Amino acid sequence: MLAFAVIQLVLVARILLDLGVVPGGGRLGDLIVTYSDILAAPVQRAGSIFGGLFATGAGTGLNVKMLVALVGWSVVEGLIMRVVKKFDEV
Repeated sequence: MLAFAVIQLVLVARILLDLGVVPGGGRLGDLIVTYSDILAAPVQRAGSIFGGLFATGAGTGLNVKMLVALVGWSVVEGLIMRVVKKFDEV
């Protein structure tokens, strides 16, 4: 559960960074961009469908790949939690 919370925190931080809410300069901004790109890699293909509509660079606006990654990781977390709950009943 903690791992999913950290993943979602990094993706939300990237969304805030892209929207300009969080300052992007410095080492922390670089770490957020690096790790969020790694976490969004599995959904990069799905996000590229809408890539022309939204900005994709860090700090340049809404990045749809990060939104898709956040939704995707949330769905995976829900499925895993449901499976774990079923094993608790056995």
